[in-house]
Amino acid sequence: MIEANKYIFDLLIKYVKKSDISTSIEENKRYIKTDCREKEWLKQLKIVENQPILPKLKTASIKFDKIEYFVVVGWDDSVDFEEEIINPISLNAGLFTALIFDLQVSIRRKVSAYEIVEKILYPIEVGESTYSGHDFNEISDFFEPIYIYEIPEESPFKDKGIQRISGFYISKNIHQLALPFSNDTMKIFGKIFIEGSESIPYENLLLSLTSVSWKYSFLDVYRCIERIFSIFQLDELCQNLSISIPLVKLSAEIENSLGWKPNEEDTLNKILDDSPEETIEIFKEVKQVIDNTSKGKVGTFFYKIRNSIVHYRPATQESKLDYENWDKLIRGSLLVIMYWYERYNLEPGK
Repeated sequence: MIEANKYIFDLLIKYVKKSDISTSIEENKRYIKTDCREKEWLKQLKIVENQPILPKLKTASIKFDKIEYFVVVGWDDSVDFEEEIINPISLNAGLFTALIFDLQVSIRRKVSAYEIVEKILYPIEVGESTYSGHDFNEISDFFEPIYIYEIPEESPFKDKGIQRISGFYISKNIHQLALPFSNDTMKIFGKIFIEGSESIPYENLLLSLTSVSWKYSFLDVYRCIERIFSIFQLDELCQNLSISIPLVKLSAEIENSLGWKPNEEDTLNKILDDSPEETIEIFKEVKQVIDNTSKGKVGTFFYKIRNSIVHYRPATQESKLDYENWDKLIRGSLLVIMYWYERYNLEPGK
């Protein structure tokens, strides 16, 4: 408790000292006042997972009194969620103090150093009987916003990991994103975070969703498809030879022992040829715009776009797509991911 309070006020003092104002700050004992229940929050709160996402945005899962909570730092919230998913709760002094300290929450940008001095760092006389600590609401105005939600027992995100619930939360705050994803694409993002297979690389989807560049947003969803290339090719072999080794393990062993890797273009063509018709139609629409024809293998077309981003060669020209078609390309990719990861149902080690 002492360390957390010292950290918070030292942070404010350092901010003032780095500013261009000239003032002296007395080394007084300052702390955030808490009642008995709030002290329990401060002493017993446990950070389960911490997920940095953007320079200003981070999320975390915490536990207190056997209840799981989801924390968002850095964004002003403006979205209501269904009660069975997450429920907002109010901050209290102990919770606020613990989160600022444990998550290293930073001071808001362009905060007035004068205001910090006037409202927080004013002189406190030794032995002054009227000082009983600072109200945390006075302090919170100077730090990045913090929102906290209880995760109900029936929530689909209960014990599911920080990346899934973070992605779902962000998909509902579309106005805060850098890329103008369509509502149709955002619905798929939200659905995959809440309903998708456990084995989907959700960190890549989180990076895709929060990217500032369409091409890098696309690359992160491509990596999710790339992860199943060898599994797709080995699946039929395992069935024909009655091999019971888990596909993920077999794929890793073959690559490590033999150096075998599936041909990406051929595998993409097979995967997309066997994907839902809705997905193929989306890719054909984009192909029509770029190639002036929807005919031909969509996997080859898809792979060409990927290569135009990752290879920097004179003979490789980068594909130029507008916002609408980048959005379609990503939406189609998300549908591929949902379909194939559900089809293989790749739990850890399988």
